[in-house]
Amino acid sequence: MVRQDPSSISEGELVTTEGAEGAPHAEMLREQLKSSERLTEYYNQVVAELRASLERIEQGDQAS
Repeated sequence: MVRQDPSSISEGELVTTEGAEGAPHAEMLREQLKSSERLTEYYNQVVAELRASLERIEQGDQAS
């Protein structure tokens, strides 16, 4: 399975059907995309903090 970066999805790709029936579906997909983007940003921040913490630990071990 190939993963796609959610931020690379265009607005046009979100609309898979036309007319009144497609509007709720497209809105749901937009909300899911926003949620995915927020989660991705949060996870990126957590990983950065973990890496910084590990670097501090490694530097402390080397200084000992």
